[in-house]
Amino acid sequence: MENELISKSYFHTMVEKSAERHPMEVLGEKYIEEMQKESIELSSIRFAQGEVYFLHHDYEAAIFKWENVSEERLIPWAQKNIADAYFEMGLFDNAEEFYKIVETNSVALKTEVLLQLFSLYVRQDRREQAIEAIKEAVRLNPDYSNVTEIARTFFENYEDWDNAMELAINESIRTEALEGFEVLEKYAEQGFAATKEPKELHDVLVTLLQVDTFQFECLVTELWDNYKETDFYFDWLEEINELLLQHQVDEAYTWHKLPILFEDTYFELISGEFLIRDFSKLMPSHLQNWMKVASDSDSICASGVLAWNEVFPSELDLDLVREAERRLAHSEKQDSRQAGIMLYESIEKWADKEGLLEDLSLYMEPLLEESNIEVASPRRVRNVIQHAIEFLLEKQVETEKNIIEKINWNEELLARLNGLQHQLDDRQGEEARAIKGSYHDIKEAFRQNMLQKIPELLRNCSDMVNEESDFGKLHVNLNEEMNKRIAAYIENTALPEFKRSMQEWIIGCEGEFKESQGYLDEMSESFNNLYGEEKLVLDCDFKVLDDWRRDMDRISRGMTQVEQLNIMLRNNPAQLFLKSTGRLLGSISKNKEKLVAKYKGFVENEDYSHVTEEIIRPFMQQLELFEGSVEWDVKQFFANPFDVLHDVREETQTDVEKHKQALNSMRENPEQYQDPLTLFKLQLVQYELIHALDELTIES
Repeated sequence: MENELISKSYFHTMVEKSAERHPMEVLGEKYIEEMQKESIELSSIRFAQGEVYFLHHDYEAAIFKWENVSEERLIPWAQKNIADAYFEMGLFDNAEEFYKIVETNSVALKTEVLLQLFSLYVRQDRREQAIEAIKEAVRLNPDYSNVTEIARTFFENYEDWDNAMELAINESIRTEALEGFEVLEKYAEQGFAATKEPKELHDVLVTLLQVDTFQFECLVTELWDNYKETDFYFDWLEEINELLLQHQVDEAYTWHKLPILFEDTYFELISGEFLIRDFSKLMPSHLQNWMKVASDSDSICASGVLAWNEVFPSELDLDLVREAERRLAHSEKQDSRQAGIMLYESIEKWADKEGLLEDLSLYMEPLLEESNIEVASPRRVRNVIQHAIEFLLEKQVETEKNIIEKINWNEELLARLNGLQHQLDDRQGEEARAIKGSYHDIKEAFRQNMLQKIPELLRNCSDMVNEESDFGKLHVNLNEEMNKRIAAYIENTALPEFKRSMQEWIIGCEGEFKESQGYLDEMSESFNNLYGEEKLVLDCDFKVLDDWRRDMDRISRGMTQVEQLNIMLRNNPAQLFLKSTGRLLGSISKNKEKLVAKYKGFVENEDYSHVTEEIIRPFMQQLELFEGSVEWDVKQFFANPFDVLHDVREETQTDVEKHKQALNSMRENPEQYQDPLTLFKLQLVQYELIHALDELTIES
């Protein structure tokens, strides 16, 4: 019956399929018949009527019918159908409300509700709720029609690879069908497995190992590649090794992919890229599993076990070591010389990374001159490698000593650089004060000279006043003459004196600057001798002097452009009196003598300080503005030495810190240097074992 309820075809149980009449007509008659009974039960009829209305898209009528269903077994289905009707009408909030009130023990109905909620959430782009609904449907009823396919398609479309992986894992374990494992392998091929912790794959791998060993190898190969470049790599190695130890495989099975995986990983681990403590706990199980999957004639595997046992004794099971000895004795011959060449190249690569390649090359040169390693015998190659390892082991002590010497040298150098910095600070400050002070003295002398000379020059203009003067215009003539004499004084006397003083000042500044540059050149040479290269170039900026010359030229040109002043044309009481008196009495000869005396006395005794200030104010403003920039200009002169010194000090400080970190690392983590050499020694032991096998093969 649930199938009819799911497909909304329950009404067919009440209507004969062969009947030609419309189902609604038949159901209507049944409704009337039921109404005639003493005990009326209309729920099933109303439910069926709702289905017919729904199928004919009369959703409101369908909802009305289903809302009036009272039979307990049909109520949850009616609620779900009401939600479906609201869904079809686009009333999603109403639909969600009715889906969520459905309470039932029917797994099929629960699944249908979850699938409808999933569709509703997808329609509304409510991704998190959609994920929750479809995952719950899969968990509740994974065998339900297409539910897992719907979930997988949804996760793939949204590129939700974490949930897609989880679904594939669970389905593979549940069904044990190869199709599920193939989906998982496809995800791994695309790199989507790397986000899963390896332990989450334990059960699915165990299941696949029991179902199909070759398919297990294929999946493991992809997962191995996924985890190789992630932080889960060592977790993966631990997981896969533990799994293979715990679960047996038919001994007759020939492994196809795992032998090369175990071999490549073994050589990767002992390459010197990893610290021994990071993988040493893995190695016993790794070697044991490698022996399990490798062929009996694999000398690389057998020699690897024996080499590890020699360098790290008592870590491996005795039976494993004996089995490795047996296999090596019966192994096929290998090209041991080529393996030795590759090992030596690895040592050179590591030495280069540590900054020791040049030292190693110089040390090995006599040995390599005797025999080119590319064509040397295996025994000769072995000797070259052993000498290289011994040299690099001894080099660690020398390297630590060199680092300490570099730290001490740089710290001493830094102290001297700091001293030079302080000296340069002092020199700049003293020079700025001296240059600014000498300029200030020149400026003040110029001002005082002008304050003294101009009033004197104006008072001397009284020599223009005599009895022949036209007293009616005398004040105008005096004013014109005074302006001429001021202009002549500035151009012929004040300006040349100013230029000469400023030229002498700039020459003096240039001498100071050259002396400072000479001092800095000596300091540069001293430091560069220590560096052994031209590290410190403390060139000052002499363009400052050109700027000053240009500024002085501009100020000087401005001094020749003195505007006409109203010296005798002002309207103060004394001048007004003289003007009016001159006009009235100037033509009366008997009054001229007194008027001349009066005029002369006025010109000679007038206070010209305000006029003088007015004359020199524009010049002084320019000179004071220049004075304000002198200190900044001196700093610009020294700016480049300060910048260079700052950069070299920073670089030296960085070198000190870098070498101290390197020293601390060597002392706190000696394995960073020693482990790669130990592992090179391990590879040398393995090389010797294979070489011994070659010699035994030749002798036999």
